[in-house]
Amino acid sequence: MKLDCKNCGAMVGHWLVVEVPGQEPESKSQYKCICRQCGATWQVKHHPLKDGDQVKAAVIPESSQEAVEAFGVNTPPEDYYLHRGHAWAAVEDGGEVRVGLDDFSQKILGPADALKLPEVGTAFFQDHICMSILKKDNKASFEAPVDGVVTEVNPEVRQNPRLLHDDPYGKGWLFKVRPTNLQQNLANLFSAEKNEAWIGKEACRLLNLMDTTAGVTLPSGGALVGDVYGHYPQLGWRRLVKEFFLSSVTRHWKKRG
Repeated sequence: MKLDCKNCGAMVGHWLVVEVPGQEPESKSQYKCICRQCGATWQVKHHPLKDGDQVKAAVIPESSQEAVEAFGVNTPPEDYYLHRGHAWAAVEDGGEVRVGLDDFSQKILGPADALKLPEVGTAFFQDHICMSILKKDNKASFEAPVDGVVTEVNPEVRQNPRLLHDDPYGKGWLFKVRPTNLQQNLANLFSAEKNEAWIGKEACRLLNLMDTTAGVTLPSGGALVGDVYGHYPQLGWRRLVKEFFLSSVTRHWKKRG
């Protein structure tokens, strides 16, 4: 049996074998493999590893849609564009772009104590850090989904950061920008059904990390809590931020003089 990942080619040490009990009392268990590196999953009839390797019982989503539902993650509306660092962009009728963070980011980090948002007049480029979440002594920075100049900051979310966690695609939007390179920027983002596929893949990666670091698996029929770090701090704030939000770069916004 071929022992590397069918999607990215990662060797056996980079993926997890999961036992799924049979549906009927007399039926045999089946096994699913989930790649720790890329999140791909596939099913096998026999345990592909040597005797003595640990097999953990869990439910592994078979598709991106199942992963999203299992994690209780709300995907962006179809007309929203999603950055790989989990910021979203929505083009409004007047041509401005509304920016926020997706529900997946909020499921991981939980409610923020404060937000560091750019001021009106600030200019930045796609993939440059433009905003941050503050929680106790921790900080998570996020990259801009588009190039642009800030025209408005949401005063409600600045006064009540909880809105970002509770309604990330609605009242929890963060700021608006006048885009300067919109069509090229949008070509670099996920949209429509690709949003769900991307978040599903990220959800699988999160499950892998939780299993290997904290020994936590997703129970059958259950969903993860809305503050993963708050419940499992052993995952490490810096590790979560670096793994999912790409903020290890040091590029920041600038204000036009």
